Amino acid sequence: MSFVEYAVVSTQALAKVFVIGSTGYMLGLEKPELKTLAKLNITLLTPALMFSKISKSLDRETLFLLWLVPVIYGVLGFVGYLWVQYSGRLVRLPNGFRRLCGIAVFFSNVNTIMIPIVQTIAASPTARYLLRDENDTAEAMANRCIAYGMLIGIANNLLRWSVGVALMGPDKGDEGRLRLPEDSPEQPSASLADMGLSDHEGGIATVAGRSGQARGSAEMVARMGRRMWGAVQPCLTPPLLGVLAAVFVVLVPPLQQALLAKGTYAYTVWRAVETCGEACVPLTLLALGGQLHVMGSGQDESGDVPQRAQTHGIALVMAGRFLVVPILTCAVLFGIHAFVPQAMPLLTSDPVLFLTLALVSATPPAVNLLTMSQKVGLYENESARILTHTYISGIFALSLEVSVFLWLTTTLRA
Repeated sequence: MSFVEYAVVSTQALAKVFVIGSTGYMLGLEKPELKTLAKLNITLLTPALMFSKISKSLDRETLFLLWLVPVIYGVLGFVGYLWVQYSGRLVRLPNGFRRLCGIAVFFSNVNTIMIPIVQTIAASPTARYLLRDENDTAEAMANRCIAYGMLIGIANNLLRWSVGVALMGPDKGDEGRLRLPEDSPEQPSASLADMGLSDHEGGIATVAGRSGQARGSAEMVARMGRRMWGAVQPCLTPPLLGVLAAVFVVLVPPLQQALLAKGTYAYTVWRAVETCGEACVPLTLLALGGQLHVMGSGQDESGDVPQRAQTHGIALVMAGRFLVVPILTCAVLFGIHAFVPQAMPLLTSDPVLFLTLALVSATPPAVNLLTMSQKVGLYENESARILTHTYISGIFALSLEVSVFLWLTTTLRA
């Protein structure tokens, strides 16, 4: 396949983003409507998408065999986030906007771009070297690609809807820090003899003092527990709970088989959840177009980052998503293949695994970046601009990178 053919494939994969986003723009959605869409997306549609995709595409054996894949994704994503924080300080990005750019680099688009590209490549006669063996088929290869993508999706969504949401929030100063009480509730400072108490009275006083200390310790533990729960609670978002529920289903094969057995009531419920999940991405893209309309109509001017800082931030996100993270990912995968192949044996036996991981490392930011911004009520305009620029530039970047990744796949298997 030539560069032009890859460009066509990338354009087709990204066309859905522009078509649905343009529809949202033309609908002229207002800010209150966008807030309602974001709430619906986070509380229902995104958890449904995560649960249905993971429970359908993964099995326990694959999860255990490729446990290193989500770990690598999480570590490299965090490295990309730190790179943005360091580079952002050099160009003096505001703290909150710098975190937003780091989140955009950390969390990539796992499904809507990577899967169409791989399916198109699999259907090409020139991609037969990607088949695992002579009995393999293009359809089976595409299904494995989806399963590998879901492994990354587990790490992606676990971290995005917990750590990512927490990082997106406003600075809280010292309010959230865990502090111990300055003084103990009971601090006896004098001996019983000094207070003139008899042995009997002293025994009663000692018991009372110990009881007071116990109550004070219990109150301190309860206070610490409330503070810890206050720190953890914002991370327990509905999408995170959806991912955890899906992982539980995958880890219990009888439960997974019961849910996916066609013709049963359990399957009917699962299909209802899947149908809700299918609306997640289109709704997010409609919200993206609506946010662009809000920006253009001047309805939301508060909290905007200066234009110069936005330009620098978008450039950092594009460099991180299309250059830094892909280079790190390919380097790590080649290192595993060369030095510890037993850690990921499928890296050699199934070429589409490397291709999937490489593609995910180079896709634009997840479109749910805007949903996260709308959830916390910060940087909606900036998120929309980041997504618009990265998805437009992604047409050209992915066209080139797909060619490079396919060439690297041949060298990895040689």
